[in-house]
Amino acid sequence: MKRILSLIIILSMLFSFASCGKYISSYSAIGLVRSNTSHSCEASFLTLKGELVFKIKRSEKGTEGDISYSVEAKEGEIKLYYDIYGVKEELTHVKAGESVTSRGGYVEGGHTVYIIIEGLEKARGSVSVELDN
Repeated sequence: MKRILSLIIILSMLFSFASCGKYISSYSAIGLVRSNTSHSCEASFLTLKGELVFKIKRSEKGTEGDISYSVEAKEGEIKLYYDIYGVKEELTHVKAGESVTSRGGYVEGGHTVYIIIEGLEKARGSVSVELDN
């Protein structure tokens, strides 16, 4: 009886771990201000080292569009990635003193999009991402 109960507990724990999100934020930051809605996300920081992950979604089925983004690196380097179908793809890579405003990454309705901001060398800057129609 104890073995069966132990097996049930272990299986339920494995199931709960497997159902967690695909990406986990792992970063150290100073002065981090972040905002996240269902279809957009923003972050500004005095220093960021590591990965900051946001989850946004194009909720209306039948809609489609691009990902609009703006990235500014005052110091260090910032890489911006997205993942829709299980493949992490780079949107842009910005170095100190540079800024980029662009569009990319086609998204169909009903899909969840992971936005990954990677700060290299204790980056200082800001990132803004929105799903366009």
